Amino acid sequence: MRCAPAPVELPYTEIAPPADLAPYVDRLWLRTTVRGVPGHVHRVLPDGCVDVIVHADRGSAELVGAMTRAIEVPDAPAELVAVRFKPGTAAAVAGCTLAALTDRSIDLADLGIAGALADRVGDAGRCAVATSLPARLPLSATAYARLAALIAWLRRRLADAAPPDPRIAHAVTRLSAGARIDQVAGELGVTRQHLARGFRTEVGVTPKQLARTARMQRAVTAIGRGGELARVAVELGYFDQAHLANDLRALAGITPAAIAAERPIALSHLFG
Repeated sequence: MRCAPAPVELPYTEIAPPADLAPYVDRLWLRTTVRGVPGHVHRVLPDGCVDVIVHADRGSAELVGAMTRAIEVPDAPAELVAVRFKPGTAAAVAGCTLAALTDRSIDLADLGIAGALADRVGDAGRCAVATSLPARLPLSATAYARLAALIAWLRRRLADAAPPDPRIAHAVTRLSAGARIDQVAGELGVTRQHLARGFRTEVGVTPKQLARTARMQRAVTAIGRGGELARVAVELGYFDQAHLANDLRALAGITPAAIAAERPIALSHLFG
């Protein structure tokens, strides 16, 4: 009889959320780095999302606001358990206007929303309680227990939360797909200024910033798959190759030629 493979700690993996959290949560994710490479960094691209990240190895938790530019994270030993919120949904957890958190990383305790999250996740890992989750991945009992603790915290935080604003959700979907801002505002029957105010509160970036980020993400994906630069520029609505290259340097901090070699992480499926 063939034995099932032993559970392992995957270096990085994403897991779809349970159905009741899906209106808010894009993905749960884990990253385990055992040794790290001194001097090496991971480039994390902006995606319009807000993350709550638990550092299980050091007993802390932070909220990372929506980013307008890429960041470089040192490749150091870490055990991360996290949730990525869909754009326009994290205000229900943060309890404040998301524009105040843009391009910032803040300890949950400083926001008054920790709820012993780091301790709960850490204790779950030490106990390594077997837990049933939707993912069919070869994760260890420790990883499953940590995810379960994070999910339980999310359910408590969102128990009395209002559902995500359907107008913001519609705008996020349309802008992420390449629609023009004035077109989206017209579909919703609001002005561009009204839409921008809603985005500052619920998303943390402006509609223009989200649309620009979405296009950059699609460009990085296309170039990484071998797409010819001039064709990618035309297909995605850039003025020319120089416009595309300038946008990549400004938002991703990388040149088109370096994309395939560096393989930046956090390419979001939200943008196709």
